[in-house]
Amino acid sequence: MEKIVLNACGVKSKGGITILKNLINEVDNVDFFLLYDNHELENHLNGIKKLYINYPRFTHPILNILINKQNLKKINSYDKIIHLGNFGFKTKNYSYTFIQNILPLVSPYSSLRNFLLKLLYLYSFRISDEIIVQQKHVSDLIPHSFKKKIIGNTLIKMVEQSKNEGFVVIFDDVKNKNPNFLIKLILELAKKNNKVDVICSTPKSQKLFNKIGTNNNVNYFENIKNEDVLSIFKNNRCYVHTSKYETVGLPIYEALESGLKVVVPDENYIPLENDNIFKYTLSNIDSAFEACMKANDVTSPEKLEVPVYSENWDLI
Repeated sequence: MEKIVLNACGVKSKGGITILKNLINEVDNVDFFLLYDNHELENHLNGIKKLYINYPRFTHPILNILINKQNLKKINSYDKIIHLGNFGFKTKNYSYTFIQNILPLVSPYSSLRNFLLKLLYLYSFRISDEIIVQQKHVSDLIPHSFKKKIIGNTLIKMVEQSKNEGFVVIFDDVKNKNPNFLIKLILELAKKNNKVDVICSTPKSQKLFNKIGTNNNVNYFENIKNEDVLSIFKNNRCYVHTSKYETVGLPIYEALESGLKVVVPDENYIPLENDNIFKYTLSNIDSAFEACMKANDVTSPEKLEVPVYSENWDLI
């Protein structure tokens, strides 16, 4: 049986937790040992051997110096280690770094945080045997001198279409997620008497509530568990995505698999064409609203073939 260390330190987002769960559930005959710094993971990964890492995240590139010798010896006794949180530390086994955050690669000078992350990425690339990415557009951003492996692909699945009405969005008050534009679009949709469900990734966002406030056509969902997001999706007809950059854009594929129409920017992270995908010009409110109306008005059969995202961890 192969033995693999999963360094899940830094994994906190819904997408990151989903990837971790899928990896553990889909790979057979592997003895996993989990390193983590997010207590939420304890609710999802019962029965897995774990070690909680209590050092600040910025010190993790030197965990091989900080953690005690017994734990380091155990880590090094495993066949492989996969650093799932974008950067890792030096070990004696075969090592992978998995890139989940594209921003330090496409926009390293947009903030001090992204600049420092870019430096940590480059360090982790140098100490890793291979770099794991999910899609080709991310692989293209990594220098050719590093060995890379693409694990993501899309499959076609016949999916029953939603019979419900309304739009659903995920609001995250992060610059890349285009929050100001999304607020404008929510207001425009609500003004035209469309129901909009807003899943708040940023709890109690003053920006969101101050600009939209109480609106009979807007419903807010806060503190939503990962597993409840799909239930909210399925109560609607269309999902709207507004990010400028994405590593994958997992909610887009989850919405498609839930039978929704998706309205997305015409960017390289979603190069697919499908009857349920409606594209608009990034940050153009008229283009986005027009795409929303097209998605809302189109008549679909009861079932439709849509692209579904999957990952092949057997390649590792």
